[in-house]
Amino acid sequence: MKPTEFEIIYTLAAAVIIMLALSGFVVYFIFSSQKRRIRQDHEQQQLKEAYEKEVLTTQIESRDQTLRDVSQEIHDNMGQLLSVARINLNILEKELDGQAPVKRITDTNQILADVIKYIRMLSKGLNSDMLTSYGLRESIRFELQRIEQTAMINCQFHTQGEDFNIDSKKEIVIFRMVQEILNNILKHAAATEISISMVYTALDFQLRISDNGKGFSPGDNYSRTIEDAGSGLRNLQKRAALVGAEINIDSSPGMGTIITIRLPKITEHVTQ
Repeated sequence: MKPTEFEIIYTLAAAVIIMLALSGFVVYFIFSSQKRRIRQDHEQQQLKEAYEKEVLTTQIESRDQTLRDVSQEIHDNMGQLLSVARINLNILEKELDGQAPVKRITDTNQILADVIKYIRMLSKGLNSDMLTSYGLRESIRFELQRIEQTAMINCQFHTQGEDFNIDSKKEIVIFRMVQEILNNILKHAAATEISISMVYTALDFQLRISDNGKGFSPGDNYSRTIEDAGSGLRNLQKRAALVGAEINIDSSPGMGTIITIRLPKITEHVTQ
């Protein structure tokens, strides 16, 4: 082989090696840039989610404190004033015993008694201290009893499994979600029956709320503007995400609604 041909082959081989090295460097640079950009986007998304979670937590805590204040105000002031008014009516009823106006006074007295009873129930429902004292199960049972007595809706409550400890802040969020769902049923569903089941398993806690109302299309509500549809469904989704729960809404026009909340059980690892 002539030296000139060898030099040509050597030069071409060197050129190919250099091109491959450059190509490898370019590919590595592009891959590294994409990986770095993906990592930055992921970190930004995490920061955004953490910020939104912190804001939502602050809003919920602030709202819960406001509800406790309102509950205390209702119990201490409105309830007492109505009780005094009822005492006066009782006295007047005895003084006018046998006279014509007594029937109207008796009816008014009974109305006041019902109002006082409702206000006390409402006060308990607004105050999360009841949740701390009696737990999630009894607090939800109480909400259904209040609805059954005041809204004349048939309510059913079922529990299954053995209770396990749920973080108190998570319980408050779940309880407020239940209250919001029940309030939406009363306002929009035109339902005559409400059923709630609480199931504790080895893996999770499941809360199922169903009604026989007119139902709706969840997709339509998500696609509409906040002005048209309100932010109720989105708030439920955000609150569920806040406590690490999953929420599923199954509904269609004329078929009622079933809402399921699933909260995974947190297993505590004991170090020996």
